[in-house]
Amino acid sequence: MREVCQPILFAIGEEKKALITYLRFAYQTKNPKGKDMFIRLAMDEFEHMEGLSAELISLERKDQWCPYEIPVSEVENLVPRLSGKEIETKGEKGVDDLTALRVALKLEESAIKFYRGEKNKAEDEFARKFWQRLEEMEIAHYDLIQAEIDNITKTGFWFGIREFTVEGER
Repeated sequence: MREVCQPILFAIGEEKKALITYLRFAYQTKNPKGKDMFIRLAMDEFEHMEGLSAELISLERKDQWCPYEIPVSEVENLVPRLSGKEIETKGEKGVDDLTALRVALKLEESAIKFYRGEKNKAEDEFARKFWQRLEEMEIAHYDLIQAEIDNITKTGFWFGIREFTVEGER
């Protein structure tokens, strides 16, 4: 049982670190839209912690995974509907937004890799679905953050889709 709980305890700690980081970035970012994005990300990380904690309690009390449903997050609902203008977070004398976003991207990359690894190792169906759901949520965070980085750096891509060509065609 202890070996099953260790990844959950580790994940709770990592989600807590991400939550604190996102709240710090929200506090330091001057642009209201940037603040909102980081607050939304922090709220999701809190929900991840709640889900992980519920699963840990189930494992400790019942010695089995519970069919815990992780609801669709605000970020997941938001990502496909955003336009580039809606997520601009260019700051004014606050935290360097591009640096903050790159740090956030690395946090999400680590979370995706961790959850994917746990999903692939899981033998229990509920455990596999649980880890997969967390992985999906972190992928949505990653996509949102990458889209904002692309917007700030003017790469011509938005959610991996080319926005324009040199010839002016779409």
